[in-house]
Amino acid sequence: MSAPVRARMAVSLLYVIMSVPIGGWAARVPEIRRQVGADDALWGLANTVPSLGNVAGLCVIVLLVGRVPNRLLGVAGAALVLLTVPPLAASGSFAAVVLGLSTWALVSFVMAVPMGALALEVQRRYGRPLMGGFDACFGAGTLAGGLTGTLAAALDVRPWVQFALTSALLGLCLAATARWLPREAGAGAGRLRGRFTRGVLPLTAMAFLSGFVSEAAMLWNAVYVSDTMGAGPVAGGVSYTVAATTGTVALLAVDRVTARLGLARTVRACTLFAAGGFGLCLLIGTPAAAVAGFVVLGVGMAAVNPALYTMAAHQEGLSPSEGVSMVELGQFPGASIVAPALIGALSGLAGLRLALASIVVAALLLSALAIRLRPAGDRVW
Repeated sequence: MSAPVRARMAVSLLYVIMSVPIGGWAARVPEIRRQVGADDALWGLANTVPSLGNVAGLCVIVLLVGRVPNRLLGVAGAALVLLTVPPLAASGSFAAVVLGLSTWALVSFVMAVPMGALALEVQRRYGRPLMGGFDACFGAGTLAGGLTGTLAAALDVRPWVQFALTSALLGLCLAATARWLPREAGAGAGRLRGRFTRGVLPLTAMAFLSGFVSEAAMLWNAVYVSDTMGAGPVAGGVSYTVAATTGTVALLAVDRVTARLGLARTVRACTLFAAGGFGLCLLIGTPAAAVAGFVVLGVGMAAVNPALYTMAAHQEGLSPSEGVSMVELGQFPGASIVAPALIGALSGLAGLRLALASIVVAALLLSALAIRLRPAGDRVW
């Protein structure tokens, strides 16, 4: 097996390690919630406070990238994720859950940036687009974790046992492949201020819009279909699952399309497709159209993050990890702060259907900014 292939396998495993616990946790939430005796209000608080962990993790990784090797950060972050989730699932108190979720949020951010930089280094060695495939590994890991959690629940396996077993298995795989991870080439700006370049700021703005669209769709998909469209909770769950699955499948085609059309044309076409399709389905206003709209949105947005990460690795004066840190810096407020607050506020004023039109506006802005993804010759390979 060649060195590039081994490196690709090792980085793909990092994406799986990041995502499997997310899917597994989502499947076991009802049991863990009963385990700690949390009502709706408390559980909402438990999922809000950990955003402080995201902020702390973002601050830590922005300071560490460029100073600590990505291989070390990636392996350390993955190990911490695997060690954090089983005790969290065994928590017997509300305070322990909040602390565990906050810690998980922090170490996930520590892992995310070097993981993306390592993926970009593998892509550079292959000389062709690969980021869509890495993102597909993340989606597949989430689905696998969800299926594992569902099966474990059906077999009456306690949540902490499920996570302990999956962490042990993934930990063994990590130990076997860690030495295959690539070493990042190139030096960066060093100081944080040096990362705010003229070339990276449009990427940060696009990352903000991408985070907003993705998080808004995830948060409000099931609610819109089940409540606003009156289709019921089962239909809402089906809509979310179908949209997530088709978005993951679409990622498998992103690399091939990007290699053929280039970054700018791919993102412009896909975001226009997402905005037009989702907007039309909002106008139709039926349950079937709502499900179709979120599917179209997921497919259209699949090309955005791989393109942003790729361009982040080609910023003059910045290392790939520093470029990725700026993309993460843009995505965080769009996803974690603006999407929940803005959609919620607009929904209270004008209804959820009209509030979701902000997703269309954000996708159109992404399409307009896609011109900034055009390097010399419209290609980076």
